[in-house]
Amino acid sequence: MSQERPFLSVVIPAYNEEKRIGKTLEGMLEYFKNKGFSFEILVVDDGSTDKTGGVVKSFKNPSVRIDLISYPENRGKGYAIKTGMLKASGEYVLFADADMSTPVEMFERFEPFLAKGADVLIGTRKTERAYVGKHQPAYRESMGKVFTWLSNQLFNLQVSDFTCGFKCFHRRTIEPVFGSQRIFGWGYDTEIIFIARHQGFHIQEVPVSWFNDEATRVKLLKNVFTCLAELYQIYHNNRKGLYG
Repeated sequence: MSQERPFLSVVIPAYNEEKRIGKTLEGMLEYFKNKGFSFEILVVDDGSTDKTGGVVKSFKNPSVRIDLISYPENRGKGYAIKTGMLKASGEYVLFADADMSTPVEMFERFEPFLAKGADVLIGTRKTERAYVGKHQPAYRESMGKVFTWLSNQLFNLQVSDFTCGFKCFHRRTIEPVFGSQRIFGWGYDTEIIFIARHQGFHIQEVPVSWFNDEATRVKLLKNVFTCLAELYQIYHNNRKGLYG
């Protein structure tokens, strides 16, 4: 296998995903193998207690690097993403949810922007051409709207969708953004977008299709107060000059 930098790295954060990660890897391998560019896949096992790691290790491909990064303690999705993004070697690095709520085929909507050298692309479910095939429960959608409103008000970002787990970053943005990331809970989305904007990178929203997975492990009600505290922490970190 060539040691040259791949065009794309795909980072998948995973916690107790033994039932889904195999199908996700199969789908990604099948999709990207016909794209005509080199790629690698990094699964970050965020302290799983099931056989997630074993399923990933069972995948062997002579032409594609499929790497497992694991650690014993569950540290949160934000930590898993930071770890994977900083370990990835691609010219572009995409992170995507293990449940593929945003189908991997949506990457084709990113490609025209990548060809122009885009800095940061974030999938959105809330603009024209976006499609939500299966909605979240109404209370979750309402709380998501509140989170989006607060994030925009506090940080003047004008972003329609912070929490869609389908985002792509150019190599030049990785260390400035993820090297500065400090939030590992639900507020990490807002933090990395804020850091990217603060560092002067251009952020482009791209409409995607999305399907709610009822097996999601995001306990929204439980995390409301944690999330508010994290938004305050981002504000405080910026005041202290921690984002450059």
